[in-house]
Amino acid sequence: MKKLLWILCAFIFPLALNAQEHDWAFGLFGDLKLDDAAYDASFGVQGKYDFSNHQSVQAQIHGRGDLLAVGADYLVNIFDKEKSNFNIFLGAGLGQEFFTYDYSVEGPDDQPIRRKENFTKANGQVGLSYYFPTVDLSLYTAYKLKYQFKDGITEPNYVMLGLRYHIW
Repeated sequence: MKKLLWILCAFIFPLALNAQEHDWAFGLFGDLKLDDAAYDASFGVQGKYDFSNHQSVQAQIHGRGDLLAVGADYLVNIFDKEKSNFNIFLGAGLGQEFFTYDYSVEGPDDQPIRRKENFTKANGQVGLSYYFPTVDLSLYTAYKLKYQFKDGITEPNYVMLGLRYHIW
């Protein structure tokens, strides 16, 4: 097992030595919950700005039929982005989720009742990213833990997936 790890590191290390020259990136974003088969994933767009070689902020908007969510995160990269295309990042952020539900109520009108709720959530994340310099694209994934302030609920097991195009 140790030999396999060393071989993998020897292969990846030379690939990760190119510099990233772009501070702005925009792309597609997905938020998936792993432990709930009934959970519908949400998808949207995301923007990221690197204000140093190790620090960045990202903002996203995503949703599905009954959900619209917006959020922003502060990220810390473990490796210097100008020396490595591979990176490990840690992050913390805040988000707002807006839900709309339709309930059917039996009665004389049989009209559905629309209910709206919103929740403020804090999240922590740890992830991996890789930048492909020839096409200015990066792929990333992260494990997220969310905390809902309203009901004091901790929601683990979210996976974030994305693709960003680096433009400036």
